[in-house]
Amino acid sequence: MKAHLFLCIDNGHYAFSREANGENLPIDECAGGWRFIRSLDVEADKPLPISAAPEPIIRALSDAGYYVFGSDAAPHGTSQ
Repeated sequence: MKAHLFLCIDNGHYAFSREANGENLPIDECAGGWRFIRSLDVEADKPLPISAAPEPIIRALSDAGYYVFGSDAAPHGTSQ
């Protein structure tokens, strides 16, 4: 699945979005705005460039269109 990786400089959270411009990412999670990092394919059997399991990301991208996570935050965009 094609996804776009973003970083929030304010708090160090990362986000994957199906939208190339990240306009569907929650603003309340990153007041300073999301910075685009790169586009990539997220697949269950393929390692990611960050420390994250691909399965919850794929589910969230399919269901909500985005997935937000960070070392001190619960994931968003997924029911798990």
